[in-house]
Amino acid sequence: MKPRQPSNIHAAPRTVDEYLRQLRTALAGAPPALIQDALADAEDYLREEVALDSYKPESEIVARVTRSFGRPEEVAAEYRAVETRFERRHHLGERRRGVGFFSIALDPRAYGGMLYALIALPIGILYFTWIVTGVSLSAGLAILVIGVPFTLLFILSVRLFALLEGRIVELLLGQRMPRRLPSDETDVKGLWPKIKSMLADRRTWSTMFYMLLQLPLGIAYFTITVTGLALSLSLVTAPIAEMIIGRDLVRFGDSDLDALSDTALGGGLMMLTGFLLFFIVLHILRGVTMLHARYAEATLVKT
Repeated sequence: MKPRQPSNIHAAPRTVDEYLRQLRTALAGAPPALIQDALADAEDYLREEVALDSYKPESEIVARVTRSFGRPEEVAAEYRAVETRFERRHHLGERRRGVGFFSIALDPRAYGGMLYALIALPIGILYFTWIVTGVSLSAGLAILVIGVPFTLLFILSVRLFALLEGRIVELLLGQRMPRRLPSDETDVKGLWPKIKSMLADRRTWSTMFYMLLQLPLGIAYFTITVTGLALSLSLVTAPIAEMIIGRDLVRFGDSDLDALSDTALGGGLMMLTGFLLFFIVLHILRGVTMLHARYAEATLVKT
């Protein structure tokens, strides 16, 4: 009986592409952003070593690098360990802040969500303008020689915007996002083959969709934030301002509420309503931006 051959996944990789495939397999189940960063780090290191010793066989260089850099399963285990330590610190911070209606005031992610909601509109305008202009020019220049490199540069700019948006999402919303541009995992040569590879990548189109949709979402986030905060601030400060200047600033028409608002009880209720409304706005923004962070991960990160 012939001895059983080892599985290919445990065999030492002989090429850069084999190493990256084994690393991706070893990282199965990890966060997509972690997989993207690990593959990008490994590909940069491996292809740099291959380029430096281009006169040697690729299998020899990959074998040497594997001994020093680590086998794919070893590299994957190290990345998982680092990510686990990061998640533990994050969950510890969440527990220390506690839970409850008013504890949202101690959650920096709520204020991060508020800041993101305010900047989402100008960023959405930039993204929308860039995509519409880039797609229009790429289509118009497709019949010219300059159209090929222009399209390549446009797609590369879209990936850079995706990386930038990911850093903003991670900083303000706390969602783990890539810190490196994605690895292609194939050494594609030439302008046109590279463009075809990028056009075939789902992430290219999902990123463009994300950038287009950011404009209406930015309008919604900005409106919710400004309206909620302005109303909350008005209800809190109006009774005090009315006492100082001696005339009504908030009117409810001819209803009984208008008469009630002129009393000390009515003023107190207005201030309490405005105070509670501030916490309600924080909860709404925290929930909405948490959903947006997950949507950003699903759209911008290579799966």
